[in-house]
Amino acid sequence: MKLTRKHFALLLLFGIFAFASCKIPEIPQIDIPEDTVESTPDIDTSVSPPAERFTVEFEENETFLTETERKASERIDSAIRKAVELLNTIDEESIPISDCDYETRPKKRDSLKDSHSKEIYDHILAKVSAFEDYCFYEKDYPGEDLFNLFVNATDALRTDHTELFLYSDGNIDGAEYRSGYFMPGDWLNKPCDDRDAIRAEVDYCNAVVDRILAKMPTGLSNYEKCCYFALVLAVANEYDHSEDVSLYNYQAYSAFVRGKALCSGYAQAFYRLCREEGISCWFCRGTTPEGGHAWNMLDTEDSVVYVDVTWYDTEKIAADYRDGKEQYLFMTQEDFDYYGYVQESCQ
Repeated sequence: MKLTRKHFALLLLFGIFAFASCKIPEIPQIDIPEDTVESTPDIDTSVSPPAERFTVEFEENETFLTETERKASERIDSAIRKAVELLNTIDEESIPISDCDYETRPKKRDSLKDSHSKEIYDHILAKVSAFEDYCFYEKDYPGEDLFNLFVNATDALRTDHTELFLYSDGNIDGAEYRSGYFMPGDWLNKPCDDRDAIRAEVDYCNAVVDRILAKMPTGLSNYEKCCYFALVLAVANEYDHSEDVSLYNYQAYSAFVRGKALCSGYAQAFYRLCREEGISCWFCRGTTPEGGHAWNMLDTEDSVVYVDVTWYDTEKIAADYRDGKEQYLFMTQEDFDYYGYVQESCQ
C-alpha cells in the first residue's frame, strides 16, 4: 500500500490525538467571607493613586520597516497593553525562576542511537530551516530499516525544533522519503509549493513573537516576565471549546497568530517566549481530572513550579482565585498534586 504524507504524519503524530479532549481544568471556587464592617469609609480623593510599576510605550504614528511588522502590531498590541495593565495588579511573592542556556540543554538528538538517524536529523534540519527539499532512498541504506531511521530522526526533530513543523513534515512515497511543505494552518492538509508564501506566514508568526518581546516592560525579573507572557497569551486568545477541533490549534502558531488555541498551543507559545528570553521552561503533557492536557514547568533555585496559561483565559482574567487571592498563575508541587495533574512527558 502506498503510504502518503498524510498517513505518515498521522502515524508520527498519533500521540497528539490523545489530547483532543483537552479541556481547561476547573479551578475550585474559594468562598471568601463577606466584609462584616457595616459602612465603607469615605475615599480620600485628594490622595493620588500609586504609580504603576510597569509601563509600555507605543508611538502614536509608528513607522514600520515592513508590512509584516505592521500586521504583527495590529494583531498583538492591544493584548500587550492589557497584559501590562494586569501585570500591575499582581501582588504575590516573587519566585526565583532560573535562567537556561538552551544551547547546552540536552536534546533528543543526543538520545538517537543510530548514526544514520543522526545524519538524517542533521540533513533535514539544515534543509527545512532554509525551506529547501530533501530526499532519502531505501537503495542508499541496504540492509537497514530506513522507515525507522527516518521516523526516529523526525521524532527527535519534532521535540528539539517544534517551530519547523509549523510548515514542514515528512512525505513517504514508496521507497522515497521526501520533504513536504504546507501553509501554516493547513497542518495535515494539502501540500503547498509556494515557498515564498509559506516563508511569509512564518515570518508573520515570528514578528508577533518579536513584538511581544520588544514591548515587554524593562527591568522585569524572570518571574515577572513569565507573568507578562502568560497574560499576553491569555488576552490575545480564545480557548477553542468547539467539538470540531482543528489540529493546528495545538501549535504555538495558533496562539500567536489565529487568536484561538488549545492547551498545547498555549503551552508551546509560552515555552517559545521563555526560550527566547533564556528562562528555564519545559513543555509538558499529561492528564487532569478533565482529560488530556498540556502545561509548562519552570525550574527555580529550589525546585520547580508549574504554569497552566489556560487558567487565565477566562472572561475576567484578573478574577481567578487562589486561596482567596486575586491572582493565580504558578502552582507548587503541592498545588499541582491537589488539582489532579499527572505529568507524563516533559521536553
